[in-house]
Amino acid sequence: MWVGGRRWTWSTLWPGLFALVFFLVPVLAVAAPNGTTRDTAPLLQRLDHARWIAQGHGPRMLYILFDPNCPYCHLLYNELQPFIRSAQLTVRYVPVGYLSPSSFGKAAAILEAKNPLAALQKNETGFNVKTHDGAIAEILPDAASTKALQSNMSILEATGQKVVPTMVYTRRDGTVKIIKGAPGRADLPEVLKEIR
Repeated sequence: MWVGGRRWTWSTLWPGLFALVFFLVPVLAVAAPNGTTRDTAPLLQRLDHARWIAQGHGPRMLYILFDPNCPYCHLLYNELQPFIRSAQLTVRYVPVGYLSPSSFGKAAAILEAKNPLAALQKNETGFNVKTHDGAIAEILPDAASTKALQSNMSILEATGQKVVPTMVYTRRDGTVKIIKGAPGRADLPEVLKEIR
């Protein structure tokens, strides 16, 4: 096919299409409509009873559904650390495992660790941003972790899209807010101000 005086073939289009999908899909995920309806209240109740890993002791509570091999989850994890350290925020990380073949086993390794928070921190501090690979070694999950991860995945699906990270929190007006994808660094403080 000739366009603009240039011949386009599959081999010349493929790199551009790959870049479009790789870079635009996360942008669309971040820009996806986010729910704040009454129907999201049961979702928050399910998250309260899910298997999660808590970090921080701040008065405001934020749930994050994440995959251990997700580069955007890793980015969000790093950007939240100053808010957690300053005792402004408690984050409950809800693991799922679906982005790559090792994701489920890595999520199970975090849940089954003697210290799940230390395992999560190890995964994030050693995260390979080039290969999108969390640092924790995958394991063969036991029955309890398998059940928990399947339940966590059903919670993620209940948000309307399988997008990680997904942030869920109660706003100051009492409504539940869902943000699919990682907010930009400049937007994160404003998002966190909304949390009750």
